Amino acid sequence: MKRKESAEEKVGIGQCGITKPEVPPIYATSVFSFETLEDVDAVYEGGKPGYVYSRTSNPTVRLLEEELSHLEGTERALAFSSGMAAITTTICSLVKPGDHVLASKVLYGETHKLFREILPYWGVEVDFLEFQDPADLESSFRENTRLLYVETISNPLMQVCDIAGLCEEAEKHRCRVVVDNTFATPAFCRPVEEGAHVVLESLTKYLNGHSDVTGGMAGGSAADMEKTGRFRALMGGCMSPFDAWLTLRGLKTFPLRMEKHAENALYLARKLERHPAVKKVFYPGLERHSSYGIARKLLRNGFGGMLSFEVAGGEDGVSRLVRNLENVELLPSLAAVKTTLSHPAKTSHRSVPADVRISLGITDGLVRLSAGIETPEAVWQDMEKALDELVEA
Repeated sequence: MKRKESAEEKVGIGQCGITKPEVPPIYATSVFSFETLEDVDAVYEGGKPGYVYSRTSNPTVRLLEEELSHLEGTERALAFSSGMAAITTTICSLVKPGDHVLASKVLYGETHKLFREILPYWGVEVDFLEFQDPADLESSFRENTRLLYVETISNPLMQVCDIAGLCEEAEKHRCRVVVDNTFATPAFCRPVEEGAHVVLESLTKYLNGHSDVTGGMAGGSAADMEKTGRFRALMGGCMSPFDAWLTLRGLKTFPLRMEKHAENALYLARKLERHPAVKKVFYPGLERHSSYGIARKLLRNGFGGMLSFEVAGGEDGVSRLVRNLENVELLPSLAAVKTTLSHPAKTSHRSVPADVRISLGITDGLVRLSAGIETPEAVWQDMEKALDELVEA
């Protein structure tokens, strides 16, 4: 029986005679040499395996892409220098001036800015929808609608959409579906299995999981990724070999981390919804959450590690909460191994106009919490003490 080729062998790295290193090497090189002009032609045209320039591809990066493709269940994946590099490059490769895009109203702030300001400047029309009402969605398609964009779990209100239903509707209009899966991750959802054409992830977040990498990924069909890869080479967004290596290391503990993130998030969400200083909790694993029914169908093995809650007293209440906390840090990112919180209005959604942000429910009193993998009782002890002081003040 023929031995199955390993991921390392596919990309041509890590071989040391008849043995191979347990940890793959970092190919810290910007360029690769050739012996003949004929070899140059052969590699450029795909006749022979090889690499040219790390802005286009690199063995360490390619190994990460093989692993990501396997995780997401896609034909191919591409690694980028940041999550936004993955988003912008992918969108640019899929739309052109004159096209129409349907996007979720609640998105990560910089993604919202891309759709609100940049795409219209390039001649692409964008409409923002709730994606909860099928009739509203059906009436929003046009002849030139080419793309539907949604987050599996929305940032920061934790809304969950019926991705399979959206994909079925989009298919009727020959519209491609792109899903940002950062909050759910492939541990809980594989959008391509629901019918999505392209899945995006911020590798800065859970897939690396240690707050020491900036990166992103896109995955989909070989044809789509071939086109997006050409845009990546032109726009210069390829991930660095060292960041790729760190992300590969992070992937080794990814399933275990995600199980604990989700377990802790549910524990903290249930505690928070019973505290008098908390007006409302947003977590799809809570029965009261508007997306609970859909989340139970879509998300496997858990509801993710992210939640948000609204503090009494608005921005002043959040400010006092932050000052009262001893161990939970204010951090304008997420998915660290320790529990952190952020203030969307001042960080992730700062670029969204205040009136738009507030109309969406992203108020000045909203706090986004990233549940870590510590003992949850110790985290809650710190949170409860800080919240109690708000009630007593």
